[in-house]
Amino acid sequence: MSHRLLRPAIAALAVALVAPAALAQTPARQPAKPAVSASAAPNDPVGDLLRQGERYHRAPDAAQNPEELRRTQALNDEIVAQNDLAENEDRANAAAHAKAQAQYQAELEQADAAARAARDRHEADLRAAAEAQADYERQMADWRATVAACERGDRARCNAGRQSPN
Repeated sequence: MSHRLLRPAIAALAVALVAPAALAQTPARQPAKPAVSASAAPNDPVGDLLRQGERYHRAPDAAQNPEELRRTQALNDEIVAQNDLAENEDRANAAAHAKAQAQYQAELEQADAAARAARDRHEADLRAAAEAQADYERQMADWRATVAACERGDRARCNAGRQSPN
């Protein structure tokens, strides 16, 4: 093994052996600070606040500029009004959605009822057609039997099968 490879291997082994003991002796960890994007600009006040943790404390009104307080309050009022407007729009949209959904459900139930009724009518028509076909086949069988009886000379059966004119 070459000396160039041996030295880093020995150093890594030493770190691996010493690190657990060193970590056990470290004091309790401080709470983690919020992660900050690496792309934060050096003169970024928001980034600075994130790195430092939140330290903002509002100054009393007497220590603030009255014009700035008035502008801040006006901006806050505007934001509250916009939020109220958005919330009202959301409520209106939710109500419209619920109404449309209820109408859709009612139409769906009507369509299902109509489909069931059509299916029931179709099945009744099929039963009536089957009964009519069976009746026709019985009458045809009787007629054929009467014709056969007449051909054999069975006058009683031949005369019994005739319809008398009314």
